[in-house]
Amino acid sequence: MSIPNYLTLLRILLTPVFFIALVSYGPGKENLRLLALGIFVIAALTDALDGLLARFLKQRTALGQMLDPLADKILLLSGFIGLFFVTALPYKPPLWITITIIFRDVFLLVGFFSINFVTAKVAVSPNRWGKMTTASQMFLLCFILLEWPLAIPLSYLTAFFTIVSGIIYISKGLKIIE
Repeated sequence: MSIPNYLTLLRILLTPVFFIALVSYGPGKENLRLLALGIFVIAALTDALDGLLARFLKQRTALGQMLDPLADKILLLSGFIGLFFVTALPYKPPLWITITIIFRDVFLLVGFFSINFVTAKVAVSPNRWGKMTTASQMFLLCFILLEWPLAIPLSYLTAFFTIVSGIIYISKGLKIIE
């Protein structure tokens, strides 16, 4: 197994620790918010690093192409679902944005596995909109955990990227099915 794949596995393993720290945060437990933030930042950095290393070391693998987006979805869905349980954070996106993010990712996962099961193997190929969506969602979670007011306007930009990339991926999926 390659170094980038180990980094992807590390991101997957960090996700439950991040989720537990996030949902355990409350008044008087500032250390848990900061722990969740630190773990999330490390996990997000592994996302950037594994892609760079895979290209630089020429270690792109089929496993990595499957695991990397799955690890991103697991991490981000855990973060946005975890926000439902945390009332102490002052700047959270409106509920409709959080639900949009969650449903888009769940829909893409179900669609991807359905297409693979019913038709043939589908290559995972992220596009610019998907990358901007992932980056904006990661920044949004960081801003929320940092308790920065910029989280609110960023949540609307993130919703825009999420919706546009969702439409693009759904269009690609429908073309594959046809």
